[in-house]
Amino acid sequence: MSVVANVTSWPLLVLALSLCSRVAASSAKHLTELHIGGIFPMEAGSGGWPGGQACLPAVQMALDDINQNEEVLAGYRLVLHHYNSKCQPGLAAQQMYELLYKKPVKLMLLAGCSPVTTVVAEAAPVWNLVVLSYGASSPALSNRYRFPTLFRTHPSANMQNPTRIKLFEKFRWRRITILQSVEEVFVSTARDLEEQCRDRGIRVERQSFYGDPTDAVKALVRQDARIIVGLFYVTEARRVLCQAYKHGLYGRKYVWFFIGWYADTWYIPPKDEMINCTEKQMEEAAEYHFTTESIMLSRDKNPAISGMTGLQFQSRLTDMIDTDPANTGGFPEAPLAYDAVWALALAFNCTMSALPENSRLEEFAYNDTVIANQLFECVKNTQFKGVSGQVMFSDSGDRIARTQIEQMQNGKYVVLGYYDTTSQRLDWVDKELFFGGKGPPPDATIIKESVLTVSRHLYIGVFVLVVICLFMAVAAFAFNAYYLGRSIVRESQPQCNNVLVVGCALCSLSLVLMGLPAEGVTFPRQSFSLLCHSRISILMIGFTFAYGSMFAKVWIVHRMGANENHELAAYQKDEPIAACKFYIVIACLFVVDVVIILAWIIFDPLRREEQRFHLQDPSDVDDDVMLLPILELCQSKHQEVWIGLILGEKCLLLVFGLFLAYESRKFKMKFVNDSRFVGMAIYNVAILSLVTGPIVTLIIRSQADANFAFVSFTVLLCTYMSLGLVFVPKMLHVYRVPYVKDDNTATVGQHLLATLTPSEQKRYDQLLAENTDLKRQIDLKERKISECRQQLEKRLKDVNLMNGFGEFANNNNSSRISEDDNPTYSSPTTLTTTALIEVQPTETGQESDFDEDSSSCSSEILL
Repeated sequence: MSVVANVTSWPLLVLALSLCSRVAASSAKHLTELHIGGIFPMEAGSGGWPGGQACLPAVQMALDDINQNEEVLAGYRLVLHHYNSKCQPGLAAQQMYELLYKKPVKLMLLAGCSPVTTVVAEAAPVWNLVVLSYGASSPALSNRYRFPTLFRTHPSANMQNPTRIKLFEKFRWRRITILQSVEEVFVSTARDLEEQCRDRGIRVERQSFYGDPTDAVKALVRQDARIIVGLFYVTEARRVLCQAYKHGLYGRKYVWFFIGWYADTWYIPPKDEMINCTEKQMEEAAEYHFTTESIMLSRDKNPAISGMTGLQFQSRLTDMIDTDPANTGGFPEAPLAYDAVWALALAFNCTMSALPENSRLEEFAYNDTVIANQLFECVKNTQFKGVSGQVMFSDSGDRIARTQIEQMQNGKYVVLGYYDTTSQRLDWVDKELFFGGKGPPPDATIIKESVLTVSRHLYIGVFVLVVICLFMAVAAFAFNAYYLGRSIVRESQPQCNNVLVVGCALCSLSLVLMGLPAEGVTFPRQSFSLLCHSRISILMIGFTFAYGSMFAKVWIVHRMGANENHELAAYQKDEPIAACKFYIVIACLFVVDVVIILAWIIFDPLRREEQRFHLQDPSDVDDDVMLLPILELCQSKHQEVWIGLILGEKCLLLVFGLFLAYESRKFKMKFVNDSRFVGMAIYNVAILSLVTGPIVTLIIRSQADANFAFVSFTVLLCTYMSLGLVFVPKMLHVYRVPYVKDDNTATVGQHLLATLTPSEQKRYDQLLAENTDLKRQIDLKERKISECRQQLEKRLKDVNLMNGFGEFANNNNSSRISEDDNPTYSSPTTLTTTALIEVQPTETGQESDFDEDSSSCSSEILL
């Protein structure tokens, strides 16, 4: 006989069941009764707890089926004494005492939700009672020391954790967040899940709440939680889901995992529940969430031990209740409650067959350890096929079962697969869906490292300018070599200019390395230190060659121009200057650079370091992606010291070069004929370098494009201007002035100067030096003769005045004037000789004074 009960009037259902039991008892007085106790959460308002409204009808259905089955407990009849605990531990403790202290003696206790099962199972061993729970999933109940007589047909909540981890690995989620209520069942489950995740290398964060989940949900937003595992009862689940909708924790970027024993329409808030979200909003927030739960209903078409399949049981249970199963609490766990009664009955069968002849099961007392121990062993070894699947228990009393994975799709749960914990096998049907038709979302905001490199267009542009600069350097070098015979080239220190060309080429080549790594042009990280030292060393040496050659010119010109002996300076400015003098200056600067570079490499080498900046939100990609700008820098432990040393030496050189160029701006030398243009080049290089150095080093070092553009602009501009100022005027002169009109082509054979052998060139230089020396001596003698003539004229005038020879003086002056007017009397030597002859007949005193001076001049003349 079946009983149809309205879940809104459970007292009537209990009364009906009691009447049915009494009728059955009166019609079968010959059957021995075996009494069991039950503490179930079965009121209408407790739909959030496992073992709710639909489980009591399932238990009664099992009792009826067992009592009517002659093969199970033949001659015995099971009688249930139960209470409604409302899933309150305190109330359950009171009800348990009433069950135990009111006759008849109960052979076993049934329990529902985890809080009630905890209280009952912890106290039951005092009365030697075995507890069988059909709705407790708390992992804490797996503790055999604390709950020594507990078994449960509901698998532990920890059984879902391996399934969850399997899904995390399937969808490549390495970061999850657990949102839990503070009940023990959820705390234990969260702790176990966290430990298993960490063993698999999955990062876990936890948030807990009690009652109101608002603050916890806000914390999830701050943590950028994406994959969220919710562990709470269904009433709390609705509040969490409403807060998730309000804070935007749903949609494409988020995936929620909820407990699978909720009713199918659990997310729809009841009218009497104060949820500040509409039904539509809750449906939207709940879309595409996952649930994991142990299989509670067998899909096998073969009948179970009761003679029914899982689907037949479900259909029969649906007929017993007049509400929608999706809205009926405990409906998913009803097969577990049905199988729990069958496990109890089979354990009684096993115990009766194993007891001694003088001991009977119905004679059990709370101090009877023999029957209690035998009953415990029989429950532990129970195995059968139930409507919920294969029923068996582990050593800790937990149900061993497969896990079912479902997903909410368009308001309905769709089975995605099954996971067997024992074999670690996942049977997947590939029906999962995600928002937008895309694949699974990332477990966090994807942070893509974006190396700040020089842009491709900028690097290519600079590269082209570098190639042009190299062509200019090659052209300048070829011009120097080809037109070496022209005075404009030969008298400009061409060897020094060649060093300038090499330096400019090295400076421009350093830009090719300085722009690496560029967009589309990678560089091996293991060779980054070599790149760092290479570009700095090449730039330093190139600067030394280019600027040092110009500095050497203004240095030597300034030294000659500042010589105190102006007569010697006048001679030296037209004297050829040995090239070694310029090489010595350049070599000194080069040695300083080499020492600094080698010391830097040996004692404090440069290495690759990353400078990370704030995350950036790119506008052209998915909003799940954030860019982390990274700037690759060449860094050493004491880099500031080395940079300061280099900048100090170069700045001092630049400032000193400016001073020398300014001081020697008006001094011209024949054999440094481009000193003015070199000075102008030094002005440009010094000013640009002094401005660029601090800006690049202190201000825009972290900006790849700006840094590279600024350095490239300075280096290329200095290079172009230096080559242009030094070589373009010479090229224009060679172009405008023919070779035959060159000022050094008047003498015969000098046009063949470029073809002389080294020995001939050396002899030519010696003759040139001797000729210059002779010219210098002639010039000095002419100057002395001129001075002596002036002194003689002065003496003659004084002598004439003193002796009163007016007439003689007049005649003498007339004679001298006539002689001066004579164009044939132009030699200073002749004039001086005549003057000496004319002044011979004088007085003795006067003659001696004059002879002393005249002898001095005469001696100079004789030289």
